[in-house]
Amino acid sequence: MKKYCFRLLGIISRKRFLWSLVVLELLFVYAFHGLFSFSVEKIQELSGGLGIPDTELFYNFTQLQNFFNHYGEAGRTIYLKLQFVDMVYPLIYSFLIASLLFLLLKKTRLENFVFLPFMAAFFDYAENILLRINILAFPYMNKILVDFAAFSTLLKWILIFVSVLVIIVAFLRVSVNRLKDVKY
Repeated sequence: MKKYCFRLLGIISRKRFLWSLVVLELLFVYAFHGLFSFSVEKIQELSGGLGIPDTELFYNFTQLQNFFNHYGEAGRTIYLKLQFVDMVYPLIYSFLIASLLFLLLKKTRLENFVFLPFMAAFFDYAENILLRINILAFPYMNKILVDFAAFSTLLKWILIFVSVLVIIVAFLRVSVNRLKDVKY
């Protein structure tokens, strides 16, 4: 399985595919923030400034109830539409981050870090599904499902943060090694 994943990342991390992922990443960010009538900004407008729980580091049952209550019916409908976009987005960011990690870490002791973004995407999907169940059940949300959604959100962000941190450290390591190899 690892060999297959590394072969796939070897293909995806080629310039043409990598730039395509960068463009898709930018398009998705634009989609979340204005491309469609169902954007994060529209939800903020309807809710008096509240964003979406997906961007929070952590939330509890009462806070999620507050989000959904302040959204109103229109905001909850927009959030459900926004979630359809968010069902594709984890694939984009996980492959982009994993490809960058692959380029920087292949054939090193740290090459298994390429799997962190996929773990983040797994928790992002769990979060999306659990939040969708709860918003559809609103106001009769399930506390256990909210707790699992909140835990999934936290793990998603931790894994994304660690992945980006590893990219930065690996890039600096590669850059320093290249500078050492330069002859003056």
